[in-house]
Amino acid sequence: MIPSSLPGPSRQPRLARAGGPRRALAAILATAAALAGAAMTAATAAPSTTSVAPDPAPPAPVRRYALEQLASAPYYRVTLNDAVYAASLRGDLGDLRILNSAGEFVPYSFDNTAAPTRPATRRPLRWFPLPAAASPGAADSALSVTIGPDGGLRAAAKPPPAATRGGDVIDLGADSPPLSALLIHLQDSSWQGRVDISASEDLRAWTPVIQAPLLKAASGDATLAQERVDLDGLRARYVRLRWPDGAPALAGIEGESIPVDATPPTRAWRGGIATRAGASPGEYLFDTGGAYPVDRIQFDLPQANTVAYGQLYSRNDARQPWRMVAAGQLLRLQGGSATNAAGDEQRNPPWAVPVDTDRQWRLLVDTRGGGLGSGQPTVALGWRPTVVTFVARGAGPFVLAVGNSAWEPVAVPLADLMAVEAAAPAQARLGQELAPMPAALAARPADPDSNRRYVLWAVLVVAVVVLGLMAWRLSRANSG
Repeated sequence: MIPSSLPGPSRQPRLARAGGPRRALAAILATAAALAGAAMTAATAAPSTTSVAPDPAPPAPVRRYALEQLASAPYYRVTLNDAVYAASLRGDLGDLRILNSAGEFVPYSFDNTAAPTRPATRRPLRWFPLPAAASPGAADSALSVTIGPDGGLRAAAKPPPAATRGGDVIDLGADSPPLSALLIHLQDSSWQGRVDISASEDLRAWTPVIQAPLLKAASGDATLAQERVDLDGLRARYVRLRWPDGAPALAGIEGESIPVDATPPTRAWRGGIATRAGASPGEYLFDTGGAYPVDRIQFDLPQANTVAYGQLYSRNDARQPWRMVAAGQLLRLQGGSATNAAGDEQRNPPWAVPVDTDRQWRLLVDTRGGGLGSGQPTVALGWRPTVVTFVARGAGPFVLAVGNSAWEPVAVPLADLMAVEAAAPAQARLGQELAPMPAALAARPADPDSNRRYVLWAVLVVAVVVLGLMAWRLSRANSG
């Protein structure tokens, strides 16, 4: 007989099965509590970590300029001055905004040319070869031409041999329209060099206009050519071409003229920029001081009677390599010669360069002939001022702001900004500089710890849901 105090064999397994779910459920709840505590600790610890970090340097103030409206219109155009380029932190002016009186941004577009009412016209020009050793002031013999009663040039002798040809003279004719460009068509299939262009009214006193590169290269059926030289509405009777790299064979020369109402804005100049000596002999460095869209460079040499060859390089900052943008002759000769009857100094014309907004520049001068001598050259920069067209949305007065590093480009194409039948934009102009933009209107950076907290809270919620589901399933299994 079995004593009644001893448990029966069938009761021990039942007790074990009943205690297992309770212990598992208790463990799950303890784990959930631990996860919640850890997540809360990590989330609340993030701000304390940020608080001990040093504050970043305050951003540069955003400059503001008043926009003076000269008439009432839905659209306005304003031409930027050098102060806007100096304040901009981007070469593309992407940190520029137009605001109304409520501080709202209004749409705007960049536009550097007026809409032409008539297309540009081209006409073939006649040119006369100039011997390399000829004096430009000796019009009758050196140019191998005669001058008619009306001032027109006529060939009077055989042209010089190609090997001795050093330039060409073009007679534009009396009362000719201003030239916006010369198109110098090269006959050679492969040629690269420079052309110096000067202008004159009497074939004796010549004024330098520009030094520009020309290029023609053929490969199979494809041809790459740069034969256009912009002249900015040049008015002159005669134009002279000089070829420092040897005269090419010419297939033709055309003159391009555009209507006055389609002429781009007058080129702006900023002169007197000082240079400093670089680490190498003949190296001169200078900074433009702004994001100017430079397309002309003029050098003022320190000593008279200086002739040297130079190469010009640019870069945006010291982290980038130098890239070559132009090369040519640097010239400063005393006046009073046959080439300059007025006695003025003869200087090299401005160098034409592709539009370049880099701030740091370097001039390398060939020192084999003594370079530029003692002293430092100064530099003048020329550029086409940018025109901003904007919609006068909201109430005025309107303000131009520039210089916020957090702003990205938002300019829209002019075709998207202007209505189909909209009248021409009214003219506005930049007024006085206002107080810097209040910090409340500038874009503020996002909280760097906000994303971390969101992730931690998301992990916490998911963990609690999963553990709750596991506890619910164990509870059902136990009740069953």
